[in-house]
Amino acid sequence: MDQAQRLRDMVQPPRATRPPLRVIAVTSGKGGVGKTHVSANLAVLAAKAGRRVLLIDADLGLANADIVLGVCPTRHLGHLLDGSATPDEVLTEGPHGVRVLGASSGVQELTQLTDEQKLRLVSLFEAEEERFDLVLIDCGAGIGDNVLFFAGAAQEALLVVSPEPTSLSDAYATVKVLSARAGVHAFSVIANQAADFQGRDVFRRLTQVTERFLTARLSYLGHVPRDENLQRAVQVQQPVVDLYPRSPASRALQTLADAILAAPPPEALQGGVKLFWQQLLREREARP
Repeated sequence: MDQAQRLRDMVQPPRATRPPLRVIAVTSGKGGVGKTHVSANLAVLAAKAGRRVLLIDADLGLANADIVLGVCPTRHLGHLLDGSATPDEVLTEGPHGVRVLGASSGVQELTQLTDEQKLRLVSLFEAEEERFDLVLIDCGAGIGDNVLFFAGAAQEALLVVSPEPTSLSDAYATVKVLSARAGVHAFSVIANQAADFQGRDVFRRLTQVTERFLTARLSYLGHVPRDENLQRAVQVQQPVVDLYPRSPASRALQTLADAILAAPPPEALQGGVKLFWQQLLREREARP
């Protein structure tokens, strides 16, 4: 047993010698802007860069991160919450060692988690925290209760927008609600399905409104161009960064991943994920 423990310590050095844990929520104001593609491919690129990555599919009830990554989970978040599976049993290994916590598609009960379920999720993953350096949360679109919970539990928020006018208005609504109700005050904006000049124009128009009416801070992280290779990758259920690594979308995603991994976390996650989520739930309970 002592030899086995020493081997585990060698493979998994103490947290102080590894990159600090980062928890990043990927959000969008509306569906169809490519949020899940961005989340899944960033997870793969981070894993290829040596990070130990957990991708949480938090689009509960309409999950599809597993399809983008080409994995087939046999258990999902619902089994974890009802006690029929452990965290290890619901984590599926994806490309390059990415661990995927899948949700389910078409299960109405998961679209509105109760506070008891959220507390169970917090406690069950306490023991898993030391296994990862980066947690990416693929939130559902919009401003529902589950989105507020998961985005509020993260340190950082990536806001995926597209050049469509409806995406812009919905993105503003998302920033407004998440900053007011979930305590998210900084957003890194990714323009998807857009040329760089389109992305910067969307960002300019968005910040014109947010700077006038909101206190949230927005920064432009970059863009991902429209690329037919993305749909080809989806058809065969492989990440585009693996299948077409030299495609325009893959090169842009690599630039985004490099920028994210090179930037220091905005703040230390004191007490880890469990304490952070518990604090979030306590604040929720204290609200009138």
